[in-house]
Amino acid sequence: MEKKLLTAAFLCLMAAGSSAQHPVIGGYNVYYGSLHNHSTVSGATGTPATAYNYAKNTGKLDFFGLADHSNQIDLTEWADVIAQANTYTQDGVFVGFYGFEWSSGGNYGHVAVVNTDDYCSTTSPTNTFASLVTWLASRPNGIAFCNHPGREDDKALEFSHFTTTPSNQVVGMELWNKGVGFSTYYYNDGYYLNDNNKGHYDEANNRGWRIGASGSGDNHGGTWGTSEPYRMAILANNLTRAELLAAMQARRFFSTLDKNLSLSFKINGKEMGSSMTGGNYTAQIQAADADGEFFNQVILFDKNHNIVNTWSLSTSTVDVSINLNTVDGDYYYVKVKQNDGNEAISSPIWISGVTTIQNPEISITSPEVKTYPNPFTDHICFELEFNKYSNISLDIFNLNGTKTANVFSGDVEAGFHRFEYVPKNVTDGILIYQLNIKGQKIISGKAIHK
Repeated sequence: MEKKLLTAAFLCLMAAGSSAQHPVIGGYNVYYGSLHNHSTVSGATGTPATAYNYAKNTGKLDFFGLADHSNQIDLTEWADVIAQANTYTQDGVFVGFYGFEWSSGGNYGHVAVVNTDDYCSTTSPTNTFASLVTWLASRPNGIAFCNHPGREDDKALEFSHFTTTPSNQVVGMELWNKGVGFSTYYYNDGYYLNDNNKGHYDEANNRGWRIGASGSGDNHGGTWGTSEPYRMAILANNLTRAELLAAMQARRFFSTLDKNLSLSFKINGKEMGSSMTGGNYTAQIQAADADGEFFNQVILFDKNHNIVNTWSLSTSTVDVSINLNTVDGDYYYVKVKQNDGNEAISSPIWISGVTTIQNPEISITSPEVKTYPNPFTDHICFELEFNKYSNISLDIFNLNGTKTANVFSGDVEAGFHRFEYVPKNVTDGILIYQLNIKGQKIISGKAIHK
């Protein structure tokens, strides 16, 4: 009897110890892992079984996925990857994801596709980024991530520079890859010039995509989860495949160069990845580190890559807030920095409505529309400069998205232009101005009438 009791007690202790305590922030648990990695299926070190076992028991990741190059996968290998992901999944302990990397090298880019029952190659009919998006649309449980942006842009076609109709299934972009941190994949000037130094991350979100901040090990060497301390972190209620997938579909994740940093970014009580209508809200940023490391900076960015606010501090626990007067078409995200230089970047919160899309062929030479006076009473001036002869319209909208006035419509020569708007029967408050070029929305902003 005593032996049975001891055995039962031991089993209870093992069960209790099998589920590690996870950080909690903003009302969610934080889970750390990596979804874009490789095995012997695409010429890397280690079989799929070895990869999932290592990630779970040595790398101590909460979730892990293989995304071998699809042009090197056969049906037997695909079935084995799915089987191993399922075998090593243990709710509350570890979640295995399966997927593939659509690898259009030097052309349309590399994309990690996760949670589809089948896979596709980069040959016709899925040989372009647009056709991949179409393929994914018929597999609604699948999600995708843009891998190592900028690396495969030899033909100036990578991810088609986000001119493809946005897909809600493309949920994230790597801001770190392998051992290369934000220095390459976040701190860059993106695909387009004269846009306030926006990187690929902001350029995608400016063109109507809803892209969250991710990162992945892209491991080929058999050291899944141990080769770098960087992580993709997901905010979810429980460690199950269904919960993590739902969180990723909601863009409730962030990218971190510290393996146990936790981050919450909320506007009006809604966590990163959310969408909401414009209004006057409170934004709250919280951050902590399981090792008690200190934070020294928090930065809040807007859709134009402008800094809304910077907090300089010295604390192991961050909890700051700010009032934001948001309008449709805005989005915001945050970056936190620790004393050792490690950083984390959140997924955005989007203010739904008018979106900002920039035409790849015609651009505004100046980085933004200049407005003055703003706020204004009897008139407001708009100044902007074009790089070529263009057909434009400059319109005014109210917060309901209804067009209330046209400031100018017609052709303009390359160079500097100034337009004036004199309101008639306009209620005091926030107005939205929107510039179209050749019928495409290019840029929008807000003006305050008082």
